[in-house]
Amino acid sequence: MKKLLFILLVAAACSRQEARSVAEPVAADQAGRGNAVQQAATAAIPRMIVRTAEVRIIVADTTKTVEAVTKSIEGAGGYVSGSNIWREGELLRAKLTLRVPADKLTAALASIRAQAKRVENETVSSEDVSQEFVDLESRVRNLEATEAELLELLKVARVNSKKATDVLEVHEQLTAIRGEIEQARGRMRYLSQVTAMSSIALDIVPDAIAKPVVEPGWQPMVVVKDASRALVALLQNLGTAAIWFVIYIVPILGMLALAIAAFVKILRRSRTHEA
Repeated sequence: MKKLLFILLVAAACSRQEARSVAEPVAADQAGRGNAVQQAATAAIPRMIVRTAEVRIIVADTTKTVEAVTKSIEGAGGYVSGSNIWREGELLRAKLTLRVPADKLTAALASIRAQAKRVENETVSSEDVSQEFVDLESRVRNLEATEAELLELLKVARVNSKKATDVLEVHEQLTAIRGEIEQARGRMRYLSQVTAMSSIALDIVPDAIAKPVVEPGWQPMVVVKDASRALVALLQNLGTAAIWFVIYIVPILGMLALAIAAFVKILRRSRTHEA
């Protein structure tokens, strides 16, 4: 099968040899210029850096800080990609995942620091993916060249081959090549996105020291309702315990008392007979 495909490819190449011989000098000159342009373009590719940051800040008011940080990030052209806000006792905690344009990362971190009473931790990491991106570009070009050759081979196979299996084999190879091209291009799109937008993992912790001793807005009626609920719950528990005692414990105690009384009675009779 592979031998037949090779013969078909050679036949296709021979059919185009005459046309190539006429255009070869011009094509060679154009190819040389194309390679020079391609090398210059490759050399001019900017470095692609994936930058991520992790920040932990202490704040006086979690809600106001979340609102201020969100407004600042959106003003810089970014967005909040993830948010988790919850309470730990009386304190409000928050964790945000922020995406900001790569060239605005430094300014975004400065705006976050401005909202904090103090910064407990700040880590910025970078990963250079320039070489991977260039390698993917080269791989796509090679795969596309292979795809073009397979397309020519498919045309020849459809004309010269009388077996459907030959055409099917070439088509399967084309499908596999197309899948590899799409996979490589998808990775290139992903690298372009993550290098264009930096990520910030922000942990917002309230300052417990800044919490007032007496909470404002004390409501006596709320305290009365809470005390009433606690009293009702206590009475319910006592009632439940009483029901269990009457239904479960009393019968068991009664049976134990009867058993003990019977045992004592038998013991007395045996002593009487002995006397």
